Amino acid sequence: MRWKFLFIGLLWGTAVSVGNYYYLKLVVKKNENRPPRDKILAVVNCYIMRYFINIAALLSIYWIFRDIWTIAGTGIGLTVMKNVTAVLELRRGRDEHRKAAAKRKSYKRILDYPDDYDRYW
Repeated sequence: MRWKFLFIGLLWGTAVSVGNYYYLKLVVKKNENRPPRDKILAVVNCYIMRYFINIAALLSIYWIFRDIWTIAGTGIGLTVMKNVTAVLELRRGRDEHRKAAAKRKSYKRILDYPDDYDRYW
């Protein structure tokens, strides 16, 4: 096993994967104000394009280096961003849950009646 070629493939795959991620974010942002059917169509087209980009990345790295370890590294690199995105979404969801819980507690404190509540009625 040639670690150098595996590492080169890993870097290339990760770079392509990050580019794909930002491409998807751009497509979602550009189609934010469109009807739902058009949004879905744009995202589906983006995913189809991403598959072709991934295949082109695998073929180009093999065409340049002609080594199987670069393809293996590229494949690993292409899947890395999926895992990073999953962890980021998990963290974001957990943070939103904590903020919502804190907000509920603050509303509860606001709605608590004062000690001299009976005096006003």
